[in-house]
Amino acid sequence: MPINILSPETINKIAAGEVVERPLNVVKELVENSLDACASTINIEIENAGKKLIRISDNGIGMTKDDLELSIMRHATSKISDFNDLPYVQSLGFRGEALSSIAAVSKFEITTKKRGEENAWKLETQGGHNTKISPASSAEGLICEVRDLFFNTPVREKFLKSEATEKTRIINAVEEIALVNNDVSFKFSSDNKTIFLVKKTDNKTERFGDILGKDFSSKLRNLKIEAQKVSLDIFYTDREHCQNTRKYQYLFVNSRPLNLPKWLIACVNNAYKESIPRDKFPGFIIYIYIDPSEIDVNIHPAKREIKFSNENMLYDFIFRNLKEAVVSHSHPQINVFDSPIQKIIDQNQNKDNSNFQNYSSPETVISKSKPSFDIDINETQTRYNALPKYSPLNNYAKVNVKQENFGTEFDDDIKAIGQAFCAYIIVEKEDELYIVDQHAAAERVRYEMYIDQTDNKKLIIQQMLIPETFTLIPSLSSLLKSNLEVLQSLGIQIEEFGDSSFRISSYPAIFGDASIEQIVRAVLDNLENDKNIEIEKKREKIIRAACRASVKAGDFISPLESKKLMRDLFKCKNPFTCPHGRPTAYSISKNELEKFFKRK
Repeated sequence: MPINILSPETINKIAAGEVVERPLNVVKELVENSLDACASTINIEIENAGKKLIRISDNGIGMTKDDLELSIMRHATSKISDFNDLPYVQSLGFRGEALSSIAAVSKFEITTKKRGEENAWKLETQGGHNTKISPASSAEGLICEVRDLFFNTPVREKFLKSEATEKTRIINAVEEIALVNNDVSFKFSSDNKTIFLVKKTDNKTERFGDILGKDFSSKLRNLKIEAQKVSLDIFYTDREHCQNTRKYQYLFVNSRPLNLPKWLIACVNNAYKESIPRDKFPGFIIYIYIDPSEIDVNIHPAKREIKFSNENMLYDFIFRNLKEAVVSHSHPQINVFDSPIQKIIDQNQNKDNSNFQNYSSPETVISKSKPSFDIDINETQTRYNALPKYSPLNNYAKVNVKQENFGTEFDDDIKAIGQAFCAYIIVEKEDELYIVDQHAAAERVRYEMYIDQTDNKKLIIQQMLIPETFTLIPSLSSLLKSNLEVLQSLGIQIEEFGDSSFRISSYPAIFGDASIEQIVRAVLDNLENDKNIEIEKKREKIIRAACRASVKAGDFISPLESKKLMRDLFKCKNPFTCPHGRPTAYSISKNELEKFFKRK
């Protein structure tokens, strides 16, 4: 094939694809521009999940007419002058690609007025063509309007997810930005409805309450540490208040929201490893303020990843102090001279890349979000009848329960011996001793009863005398609204009761006296990573999560209850595992016991 020189229009559209994959990218780039422009108030408006309209307005420093004209040109930026500036970048954007990429795939408009100037100006362009600039009337700051995103690249619009999914992604991104910029007021609206409004504050914990909920923020502890080239402000949950998912885990470096790197995930997991169960996850918000020359922010197109010059040292720095804090259950102010990390630094102080030498004195432990250096901190399976039949011999070596030992009735020949550790039922049948995980067994029974009742349209509904009301954070509120119909089809009657508030009026009686709010929250946590699965798989996922949340662990069970649970368990089509795959029972034969005790 002959080699062709691509046209400027094709080049711009290809380049735009690297920056603008979906409406979320547009919102993120424009909001970051507002933050770089020192805005203290930012309003975000979207329609049709950003496909029809994205409007960002701020009270930042604005632009002159000359700057406005240059702003949508490729690689035009006010953040750096040449390559040598990259190691010292403190702004969120610096490549000069955002506005040109957005303009290339939308009907784009900017209205701006520079602080201290009399005149305002408007720039209009469609797909990067026919650009015109004209006088306008506007307050100081800037307004960006992006209409009909991907109007000239329909193939890209074709690969967008549902409106509910795209909107939830935008909400998550704005929440994340608001968490690290508590000195800025944010208002977010979707289709003329206010999703959230947060006012600027000097108190990080107050902003946590606004975005993540007061229940979560009230459980956070704080650890502050400072060294010469790095300072950390870590908010974390103690071992009693860990979460069911990884949702509440955030990292910000020099006010930049980042994906969690693998080394940090391992670091935090190891710090908590001896303190929390394996199915629980710590909540944390980590702010790292580091000398810009010690990181490389230019390794990811969306600027969601960075590279540290001494990753291993930072790992140890966080691990040792966080582990000490978690184990001690205190709110420590770390004396860095006595910290174990100091010994490692002392051993490496003659090496070239020892970035954390010369710790500051304990009196300089940070109390605000500014560092010492000059940075402006402004299980989707089909239904049970299609589940694989687990053989105790080939799937679980220790789960040697013999199904043929149980008839259709499990009443007369069973002897309930008792309960161990408020977690395991011990029963005897013929020549077998069975140890049953009561939580897993109850979950399996409830799961299959729920499936059977919904499939046969015989679901028993419990009406609540007093409806239960609760409030969700904006992103979970959006997720719940998009799943109300499927939840209602499963007997959980929920209705909107305000912008982010909901009311439950009835629920399946099979849940007993469990908190329906907690069940709904568990369902949302389970759905969050699989928003786009088909309805049948989503229904299955909801049932699994609901059953798991409705079963209480650690309850005392009487011999009569033990007997009934065992009877119900072995009437199930798949009694040997819970709906999430854990084994339900372990058996020991009389013959094995006699061999062990040398009676044979």
